[in-house]
Amino acid sequence: MNLFNAKICPFCSGKKLYSVSKTSLKCATCNKKYSTKKLEIDATCIEFFCNDMSANCCAHSLHVNYKTIQNRYMDFRKLILLHVENEYKLKNTSFTEYDEYYFLPKNKRGKVKYLFESIGILGLLYADTVYTILLPDQFSHLRQEALYDPDINFAYLKEYSKFLNRYKIVHFEKFDSKIIRFWVFLEEKLAHFKGIDRENFAFYLKEYEFKFNHTVEEQQNILWKLWIDTKQ
Repeated sequence: MNLFNAKICPFCSGKKLYSVSKTSLKCATCNKKYSTKKLEIDATCIEFFCNDMSANCCAHSLHVNYKTIQNRYMDFRKLILLHVENEYKLKNTSFTEYDEYYFLPKNKRGKVKYLFESIGILGLLYADTVYTILLPDQFSHLRQEALYDPDINFAYLKEYSKFLNRYKIVHFEKFDSKIIRFWVFLEEKLAHFKGIDRENFAFYLKEYEFKFNHTVEEQQNILWKLWIDTKQ
């Protein structure tokens, strides 16, 4: 899919363009001047990102510094987070299903001593769309306490784990829930990362919420528009 068309202004869709340098154009309709080379790179980055290609793969393909692409990917995630939140507010539709989920990397899953490192997420289904909310970090004070020892408190952890599984918030209208399919999708996607800081987890969560709810073509079109809007 070619997001950037050098014959059409990406800002106003005007077709009266003229060159101001070897790599820059100016639109006669909106008077916007822009670098075609930079926008071509931006468009390719979006295509790689929406197809779940790594920042390293994208950087290698474009012969661009890895850190530059890594930062660009994070810019996309930030835009997606704002977009998803705005969409949810605009639709203002009541949800029909919900489920509470605790995320842990696969290498820590099944080990009770890592329970307090889990990240709580509430999944909601509205208008056939999955929306997620990060739950308050109820374990932060335990992780920060110098006296906390998971080996000493193993029995307590084990009982608390049973409590979470028994009393989790959940409501489904049917057995084959879209929310459950999203949890599986999220786990598969996050497994490709070596590690995600807790502080940045919301950006990755919203990235895959966005990708789960939209086709690749829809993702690219939405993200391209969001990106161009930042250049206005």
